[in-house]
Amino acid sequence: MSYQIIKTLVYVISVMLSMWGLSCFNFDNVIRKAKLREFYLFFLIASLVLGYLLGSFILEFTSIHF
Repeated sequence: MSYQIIKTLVYVISVMLSMWGLSCFNFDNVIRKAKLREFYLFFLIASLVLGYLLGSFILEFTSIHF
């Protein structure tokens, strides 16, 4: 039970860090004004993917297994 809580916390923090990291890029030149919703969807999916990869790396690297 506690491993699942730690795992969830690591994934949530990783997704938040990936959103913070992606927000430093200037996407204003790439985004079209009419395609703002699609960009937000892309930003969310990219953040989730990067957060999952980062969280998986952290969990495997630290070898937290209960």
